[in-house]
Amino acid sequence: MVALVWPSPTALVLTVVVGIWAIFGGFLEIFAGFGSGETAGTRALFILTGLVWVAFGVVVLSRPDVGAVTLALLFGLFNLIAGATLITRGVELRRTGKTLHSIVPKAA
Repeated sequence: MVALVWPSPTALVLTVVVGIWAIFGGFLEIFAGFGSGETAGTRALFILTGLVWVAFGVVVLSRPDVGAVTLALLFGLFNLIAGATLITRGVELRRTGKTLHSIVPKAA
C-alpha cells in the first residue's frame, strides 16, 4: 500500500536496501574465499563473486536516483554473473563428491 501511495521514496529505499545487501553479501563472499580448506579454484570463485557483488552494490548506491529500470537491468546482469558462478561451483562440487566416493571405502 505504501509503495502505491509513495512510489518515488519506495524506489529510493529499495535501491538503498539492495545496494547495502549487495555490498554486505559481497564482503561475506570475499571473506569465505579466505577460509581454510578450500581449493584455489573455489577461493577464486568466492573472491570473484564477492567482487561482483560489491561492485554491483557500489554502482547502485552511487546513483540511487537512477530509477527502478536501471536497478532492474543491473540486478539482472548481476544475477546472470552470480548464476554462472554458482553453476560452476556446483559442477566443481559434484566432481569433488565423485572423487571422494572413489577414495573413501564403503562401510560394510
